[in-house]
Amino acid sequence: MSYEFNPESQIFEFPNPYKVENLSLMVSGSIVLLAGLIGMISVREQLAHNPDEHVFAVIGISVALLLLSIGLFARAFSQLRYFFGRNRPDSLAPPLENNKSGDTPDANFYKETLRQNAISFREPKGALNGLLYSWLPNLIFAPIVVQRTAQTLFHNFLSLTVTCISFLLCWLMFGQGESSAWIGLVYAAFAAPQVLRPMMKQPGKNSGSVTETAQVGSGGLVVLIVLAVLGPVILALAAPHLPNLGQLSINTALAVALICALIGCIVFGAALRNQLHPAPQIVGSARETDTVTMNAHPNKLIEELDRILMEKWYSRIPNRKYTRRLPIVEGQQGQFTAEIFEETQPRPQSNRAVTGIGHALSTPRFRWLTLLTGLAFVYLCMGAFAALLMERNILAGEPSSMTAAYALSLIAVSLFCYRAAHILWGRFDFISELIWVEINGSFESGRVNIGNQISSNVQTTKNVINIESMTMRVWVSEIDTVIFGKDAPRQLIGMRGLPDMAKEYATLLKQFGEARSMVIAPTTAQDFDRAHRISLLDQAVREPDKKLPPPEKIALLVGAAAQNEDIADNAPRWCMYCGTKLDAGASFCGECGKPIKS
Repeated sequence: MSYEFNPESQIFEFPNPYKVENLSLMVSGSIVLLAGLIGMISVREQLAHNPDEHVFAVIGISVALLLLSIGLFARAFSQLRYFFGRNRPDSLAPPLENNKSGDTPDANFYKETLRQNAISFREPKGALNGLLYSWLPNLIFAPIVVQRTAQTLFHNFLSLTVTCISFLLCWLMFGQGESSAWIGLVYAAFAAPQVLRPMMKQPGKNSGSVTETAQVGSGGLVVLIVLAVLGPVILALAAPHLPNLGQLSINTALAVALICALIGCIVFGAALRNQLHPAPQIVGSARETDTVTMNAHPNKLIEELDRILMEKWYSRIPNRKYTRRLPIVEGQQGQFTAEIFEETQPRPQSNRAVTGIGHALSTPRFRWLTLLTGLAFVYLCMGAFAALLMERNILAGEPSSMTAAYALSLIAVSLFCYRAAHILWGRFDFISELIWVEINGSFESGRVNIGNQISSNVQTTKNVINIESMTMRVWVSEIDTVIFGKDAPRQLIGMRGLPDMAKEYATLLKQFGEARSMVIAPTTAQDFDRAHRISLLDQAVREPDKKLPPPEKIALLVGAAAQNEDIADNAPRWCMYCGTKLDAGASFCGECGKPIKS
């Protein structure tokens, strides 16, 4: 992405929201890296003299740890610094190029939101979602990413809870028989997708980094109930026909992993709850309606509106144009419509980003999120330690499936917690203004002649477009938007009308429109200069016997008269009315008797 430096404004320089996560990732990455290096160092001498399958197994585990540490460092380094240039965050609708006209369905959606004076929220679907939203009624007002994440968490928590209860019952009842090893394997195969695939990105409009998991539907509930009630009996019946796995048992490790995952879900739920806010107390947009009568092309209002909006650009950053339709005036009479829909540059809301661990722990919004990140760090350290124990057991010739299960399950649960926390750490809140001006009316065109059409030497003619009682509507609203990830789409979550600003725009446009003149007349010194030259030329043609000054003197005299400048006393002078040469110091022309300017 591009970064634009502006020494006059630091509005895009705010604390990195990933500070706590980055610190945890780098420390845990260092511990995992150290565990991998220790494993590789421990087999160097044996690899040189007596390499066997145990050595290569330890090397494989160490390489896996090194790859994991590199992945953790890469995630942290990619988040060390975030720049929000004027192209961030993404626009609410596809923006129009400068001086281009057009409209988009997305822009129409937000215009309709302003027109309806309300924000619409999607109704949740499904029985479990109905139960969830009854427990958390304010969840309906949360961003869509928070809602889908809450749904994912709720479904995961239910499925993991049922799986854990079923596993513990089956283990307690049949954990001493020949099927003991198979109990852990079967339940691990069933629980692994719930931990390894809980946060899969679902692309979609206005979804951002939306997360989704395989939701617990009717089929899933039936499978869980059958597994919980009949699973132990089925395993007991099938045990005599299953091969003996010997010492291969992961039951204890699976129980610990399920409990750790449930603890992570509970902490994640508390962090999600702190992301919720009560129903908005102020929702709406300010609308100002007025009528304008003017004798000019209606596009003049659009030009003036562009100038007004440009003066109010935030930090001199151009507004984002979503709709621009210019009025079309053809024929002697008819109707026209025009509109402008723009958004000011979104700027980050203050006090919405964490500045450090102390600030995160002292702020309710980040406290449980920090605990979830810390929980992921603890789980990863425990998994790295279990991996070291596994390497030592392998080198000692006593490989343990339990230690391997501890290492794999704890690392998987740790990554699940990191991934879940990352979604909420990536929240950015912005504030901006939506401005929508719509005009429509009817026109009649005609020609206006100004001046005496018989005897006057000065006449003007202008084709005039007359507009009577044109309707002008102005909507202005301050909006709150949120994204989850720098490049994610924004979602509207709050809207407040700005009546003073809407009235100001409407008043300025009305005053401008009603002040348009339908008369063409000279207005500048250059206009008077050229008019006087024409009058002298006209006089020379009509009265050729009159004495006129030379052309260069005409320019001198006319210029002096138009600009009210003095002429040097010793310079020859001519009457600017009749062209007769004047005596030195004369105040009146001896030929025409008109006074002479000094």
